[in-house]
This record gives sequence, structure tokens and C-alpha cells, in this order.
Amino acid sequence: MKYIFCVLSLLVSIAATAQLNMDSLRRQYNQKTLKLDNGITMNGFMLGKTEVQNLMLISPEATQSYKLYLKNKKTGTILPFIGLAAVVGGIIISKDNRTPGFIMILGGNTINIVASVFRRIAGNHLHHAIWTYNRDILFQVK
Repeated sequence: MKYIFCVLSLLVSIAATAQLNMDSLRRQYNQKTLKLDNGITMNGFMLGKTEVQNLMLISPEATQSYKLYLKNKKTGTILPFIGLAAVVGGIIISKDNRTPGFIMILGGNTINIVASVFRRIAGNHLHHAIWTYNRDILFQVK
């Protein structure tokens, strides 16, 4: 009878310990992980660019992905202005001479398509950086 009682109490204590570890992990997830909701948030608060850059320093892989995000985002932000200028210039030129104007319009639209590709790549890098940061925060290698 003592043997059965010891085994049952051992099983109950293991289950209680597992529940405590799960609650601790859930609390860490809610407080320390980054989420992407109309910007990057942590624990319900919006983070600025410098705060995110400082947080990404915790994980080298996340830092690398975040730097690639910033680089591609900058390119994806500048190119649409160049494309818009080419389209507007093409419209103005097409009044006098159609062929060069249409070529400029086509070139401007191509630049805008390339910019959207850069923005999509930047978004993928941001998602990867956040995922890697969250992984490294929750499952730290000791």
C-alpha cells in the first residue's frame, strides 16, 4: 500500500512541476516576445525603431535578419518615388512624343513593381527576425 501511495504522490508532484514550468513559459511568452500588430509590440506596448534594434542584439541571427529588413525596406521605400517621377515625366513627354513617353511610363511601372518585390522581401526578413528573436528569448541555450 505504501508503494502505491509513493508512486501516486510522485506522479502528482511531476504533474504539478510540469504545470509550473508551463505557466512560467506562458508568462515569458506574454511579456518578452515581440508581436507584429501595426508595428512591433511587446507586452502590449508599441516599440520604436531604436528599441527594436537594441532588442535584436540579443540574438545574432535576428540582428542579421533585421539589418537585411532595414536595407530592403529603405530600397523599397525610395524606388516608388523614382518610379512615380518616371511615370509623371512619361505622361508629360507623351503629349509631344508618344514613344519615349510610353517607354518612360513602362519603365516607371517596372520600377514600382521592383519596389514592391523589395518591400515583400523586407517583410519576410522582419518576420524571420521576430521569429528568431522570440525563439531565442523563450528557449535560451545555457
